[in-house]
Amino acid sequence: MFFIRFVIIAASLVALSACQLAPTEPVGPRVGDVSSDPCGANDLGFMTGMRVGEVQFDTVDRPVRIVGPRSAITMDHRPERLNVNIDASERITGFRCG
Repeated sequence: MFFIRFVIIAASLVALSACQLAPTEPVGPRVGDVSSDPCGANDLGFMTGMRVGEVQFDTVDRPVRIVGPRSAITMDHRPERLNVNIDASERITGFRCG
């Protein structure tokens, strides 16, 4: 009786181990991929917390849009455009492309 239970449990474990999910490629952009950060937002994190008036953004290479808490913005996506998010006291809270 013990041997039969052991065989059933062992067979069940073998069958369940075959149901393991195969590893897949990560979804989304890879770190260091130029296409994942076309506007250079990842390089500007050190400016978080500064006042937006203290910073002069280089607008020659890319357009820049300042986005406040109550700003009305268009929904068009332009990957090369740098969006600078600010709070009500005009401090920079983050950056993103689009």
